[in-house]
Amino acid sequence: MVTVLAVLGAAVGYLLAGSDPATVRGVVGTEKATFFADPRVREAFEKHGLRLEIDARGSREMATADALAGYDFGFPASAQAADSVSRARPASGTYEPFGSPLAVATFTSIVDLLAQEGVARRGGAGHWVLDLAAYLDLAGRDLRWDQIAGNVAYPARRDVLVTTTHPGYSGSAAGYAWLAATHLGPDGLDQVAKLFTDQGGLERSTGDPFERYLTQGLNFAPLVLAYEAQYIEAATAGTLPSGATLMYLSPTLLSTHTVVAFTEQGDEVGRLLATDPTLRSLAAEHGYRTGDEGAFAGVLDRLAGAGTPLPAQLPEAAPAPDPAAFEAMLTTLDQHLRQ
Repeated sequence: MVTVLAVLGAAVGYLLAGSDPATVRGVVGTEKATFFADPRVREAFEKHGLRLEIDARGSREMATADALAGYDFGFPASAQAADSVSRARPASGTYEPFGSPLAVATFTSIVDLLAQEGVARRGGAGHWVLDLAAYLDLAGRDLRWDQIAGNVAYPARRDVLVTTTHPGYSGSAAGYAWLAATHLGPDGLDQVAKLFTDQGGLERSTGDPFERYLTQGLNFAPLVLAYEAQYIEAATAGTLPSGATLMYLSPTLLSTHTVVAFTEQGDEVGRLLATDPTLRSLAAEHGYRTGDEGAFAGVLDRLAGAGTPLPAQLPEAAPAPDPAAFEAMLTTLDQHLRQ
């Protein structure tokens, strides 16, 4: 388990009053670890008298009573994972401060190959789109990269598959499975399972494969499932690998990152994330869509100026899945994965 300790010194006002900030413990999805590690985020909470101690793990992995014990709040990457967290430990309140769509972190040379196969296309804002139906058809044919005509960019003897995490532990992979299952229908879960089993070993949390994408590039994988926010955060920090680009799934799924509070202090964290102007602005800087279109537009403008055009509006977002249907699909998928 990745541990991010956001230890805050007492704010000046609290020092003068002879009072220390209250310590609040939270468990968050790994994709948000860098947000909570940002000194400006820590300072913003400090001004409200809160010192955060943050542990990070896969969004679905946190949804057990034992995993949640001792925390004031959980902060998974989707409303569906938040529903599981609330069932594992009763919540005093829930908050939806921001969201981020599922996307695929890749490379321009790879996108060119997929465009050649009719799987990728340009969107209206100049961004790239991965046609889910065409991709699932291609994956169902077990096409390998070295079978694509004229491929000198990545002639590997590997199936053309998006690298994901495990849907039983990670919210991003669960959302990706839902999109695939919705397209393929009830009789298509065997093919959905193959999208995961044919990859080999699967990581448990979204932060891990994306970090390897950043540090190893094509040597790791040509297509990596991620959240848009992770890519924007890396682009802003200047840590993207050479030739990096982002593709949006079509349709994609907006993951609503949801705070599940268990205590009064956890409620305060959720309330601040949803309403505090400083924290909302910082969330936009880290790539999250907060509902403040002006703040997010400023982030996109800076990226476009640096040669990374991304859309202001979500391209072809699918409706949010019903939590009960979502869990039923994952339960059945897990049975297929164990076969």
